Parts: sequence; C-alpha cells; structure tokens
Amino acid sequence: MVVDSDNADGATGLDLAEDLRRAVGSFVRAVRSVSDSLPAGHGEVLGALDRDGPQSVATLARKRGVRHQSMRITVRDMEVAGLVSRAAHPDDARSALISLTARGGEVLERDRTRRREIVAVAAGTALTSRQREVLDQMPEILDLMAASVRVNASRKAG
Repeated sequence: MVVDSDNADGATGLDLAEDLRRAVGSFVRAVRSVSDSLPAGHGEVLGALDRDGPQSVATLARKRGVRHQSMRITVRDMEVAGLVSRAAHPDDARSALISLTARGGEVLERDRTRRREIVAVAAGTALTSRQREVLDQMPEILDLMAASVRVNASRKAG
C-alpha cells in the first residue's frame, strides 16, 4: 500500500488524504447546514432506516457509535414527531424494531432533494467547465474508495 508517495505538486499521499478528508467533511457540513430540517442525528437515523429497513435501537446505536441510552432518547423524540414507529421484534420479545413512517420518508426525501439542489447550484456556479468534468468522475471515485475502506476494515477485523 502506497500512501506516502509524492504527487505532481510535491505533496505526499498522506497530505492529499488529509486535504480530501477535510474538503469532503467541510462540503458535507456546509450543505447540511443550509439544507437539513432535522438535527444531524435524526437525519442519520432516518437514512439508516431507509437504506437498511427496520432496526432495533441497539443496532442503530452501534451503527452511529452512540450509547444505547442516547439512541433510545433520539428514537423516542422521533417517534413523538411521527418520523418513526415502533413494533414488537419478531425474534426478541424484549426488543422493538424501529421503522421509518411515511412522514419520516417525506421529511428525509425533502432534505435529500434540497441537498441535491444545493449541490447542483454550487457545481453550476462555482466551477469551470473543466472542474465540472472532473466532478463528473468523483461519485465513481469516491464509491471505489469507500469500497476499499470497507474491504480493508473487514480484513483488519477478520
């Protein structure tokens, strides 16, 4: 694995990795700060339920890296707001499955639509045509990098 080789600008692979990590994080935070109608934790839970289907509070907490008690409070608040519902877990009577409600799906889609619009406007107004050509390649590149991160993490875990 090569992470420290110099690129054309003389920066090391680690320098580039840090610049990329910082820029992606800054971009995501900027978009979310002007687009999301929910607290970040709520949006992340709705997204997880949308992607992966109904889950227990324990599973949601583990995926987000928060304490079970914190997730229980978040889920309770979201349930009161009508964003999620709770049903008995078919395999564990002591547990419940949390599901996305129709209202939760609508709120999630509204925020996603707002984010798409903000990103499209930013790309259309802030970038040159050459930069937009490079940007066209970024989803595939970032997906490949995400897959590599997952593979490397599973190798370390296994």
